[in-house]
Amino acid sequence: MKRQIAVEEWVGETRAAVIENGQIVELHFDRWSEQGRRAYTGELYLGRVRKVEGALNAAFVELGRGEPGFLPFGKAGRPVGLHEGAAVSVRVTREAFAEKGPTLAMADFESSEDAPCLLEADANLAERLLRRFPEADAVWADEVGIDISGAIDAAIATRVPVPGGGALAIEPTSALTAIDIDSAGRTANAGRKLALDLNLAAMPEIARQLRLRGIGGNVVIDCLHLRAQPDRKSVEGALKRALKPDAARIDVLPMSPFGLIELVRQRTGRSVAEVLHNETGQETGETLALKALRLLETEAQSNRSARLVLRASSVISAWLEAGQIDWRAALTDRVGPRFSLESRQDAARDYAEVVAVK
Repeated sequence: MKRQIAVEEWVGETRAAVIENGQIVELHFDRWSEQGRRAYTGELYLGRVRKVEGALNAAFVELGRGEPGFLPFGKAGRPVGLHEGAAVSVRVTREAFAEKGPTLAMADFESSEDAPCLLEADANLAERLLRRFPEADAVWADEVGIDISGAIDAAIATRVPVPGGGALAIEPTSALTAIDIDSAGRTANAGRKLALDLNLAAMPEIARQLRLRGIGGNVVIDCLHLRAQPDRKSVEGALKRALKPDAARIDVLPMSPFGLIELVRQRTGRSVAEVLHNETGQETGETLALKALRLLETEAQSNRSARLVLRASSVISAWLEAGQIDWRAALTDRVGPRFSLESRQDAARDYAEVVAVK
């Protein structure tokens, strides 16, 4: 399998796409506002046990950044010598999401450092991905023609086309993610063969979308109805084969008589939607502000002499003026001190444009 990691660096954010056999299968974000405040999957820490929870057969461990991590003991029970206040080496197995802190696993590593602390040098996004995929080639997205912005837009879209016709409707809820297979656009081989062919064609795209979007937890797939048991088994097998490249642990149940396939995909961190959106489904102020900065940086790179004004909504302006990241200094280093910010109080929350002035 040929695998690439395409990276693009912007003021305020680094974004990366994992590409397998020419297809984007994962999206990742590294925001400046979270640097030094977030524990990432695979990182090794010397933590400090805050509390042992006997009822949960687990402990909560301070890492020195972000929320305390959850350390389950498993069947072996509490390790000897582990008590509240003890230092313990742990590795992050799942990043924090929603209101839940990271999940941890014991690590066999001795250190004389003061807990809590990170036991490895801080790695950037590309370095962390190369630890997971050491055989991959890291490339700049623009040099190889990878459209990460387009891939992100596709990863939050409700409808996704299925090769050959038909579509998927993907709807996340608080309890589960529902995926409906829709025959719209595919009319050949009507009847039983249409249902079988479309269900089979949809399975690889469903597997890709789960990984691309970072969907975790319960997923229900509503297939086109199949009466014959061999047809159902064929679709189940197609889904399981399509899921094999996914490193996340996935349990799949047989198709129900109603044409539903239930599965549970291991959460390894936030989904794309959780990074970009707030709890109401709107883009966060940070997401909108970073989008506006990309617009400003792009215009500054293409128009290298003009003085530029970023006109933006009050939501975007407020986030940028709050000073959560030093974007002005960083942008000045890249394009020079020839830009300014202008707030438009009556504009829509996602409004941003860049204009050249004399």
